[in-house]
Amino acid sequence: MKRSPTLPNQAPRYIYPDPQPIDLSLLAALPNLPLRSRYLVNSFLHGMHRSPLKGESVEFAEYRGYQQGDDIRHVDWRLLARSDRLYVKTFEQETQMRVFLVLDASASMAYSSPRAALTKLDFAKTVLGGLAHLAKRQGDPYGCAVALGGLQHYLKPRLNSMHLQALLAALETPTAAGEGAFAQTVDTLANLLPRRSLLILASDFYEEPERMRQTLNRLRYDGHDVIGLQVLDPQECDLADENSGVFFDLEDFSEVTLSTEEIRRSYLREFGQFRSDLRHVFEDEGAALVELITDHSPVQALGQYLAKREHQL
Repeated sequence: MKRSPTLPNQAPRYIYPDPQPIDLSLLAALPNLPLRSRYLVNSFLHGMHRSPLKGESVEFAEYRGYQQGDDIRHVDWRLLARSDRLYVKTFEQETQMRVFLVLDASASMAYSSPRAALTKLDFAKTVLGGLAHLAKRQGDPYGCAVALGGLQHYLKPRLNSMHLQALLAALETPTAAGEGAFAQTVDTLANLLPRRSLLILASDFYEEPERMRQTLNRLRYDGHDVIGLQVLDPQECDLADENSGVFFDLEDFSEVTLSTEEIRRSYLREFGQFRSDLRHVFEDEGAALVELITDHSPVQALGQYLAKREHQL
């Protein structure tokens, strides 16, 4: 069945849901990634007033303004007569885009404070799994890779009935280990990607922001769109409720004895500067950065994917 056309200046076709319906304790209690990711995306879609999903057929999708070079066979001449403006019909097969999900599995992603139900790594896996479900529903080919001491678990973008199971298994397998070199791994991945893909990078981005700038600059040059998901534990953001003691670096195993009250103010200033610098790097390179705190609902990341897709269409 054909859908009603969407003309310019109409209201958005959907409204993002309120994040409150996501029960993080229930999410964490589910025994595996397929169940967690399905719960996440189903809760997200249930909260939407109107669905953005258009199915996987090759039927008419919507109208858009005519652009130079468009095939005139797709011009709607009746609409031209009524509106005195040129519009072309787009079809489902024209609205596909390749989606590539990239997971950072370095040791710092293993962190979880008592305030969070999931480690940063499990939280990132759940969000990327939910995005894979959305991409499948949208009819977009999707693939993945894991940064774990280099490029691991690489799956090319595909769209078939078995691919989702394979992708979720690839995301669920890794345990966090090793020092972070996320930007370098994404550089390696860039050599394998077809041009003009959408990359979704899930990491805490614990390396120099300027190193990430080099990677984002290359991705932009290759015609890719990028959404960064910075996954942080609430304890990392405010350093609250910690007593003095010995702190360990999860990646190089160094240790330092601290009095939290003495260093908290300095830590918050430096960590705030790091977050600000990273955001500016993403903005300068034309990429989006979504900050995800592991004691908050992650639906913002799903909404960002749909917003990027709408923008591309």
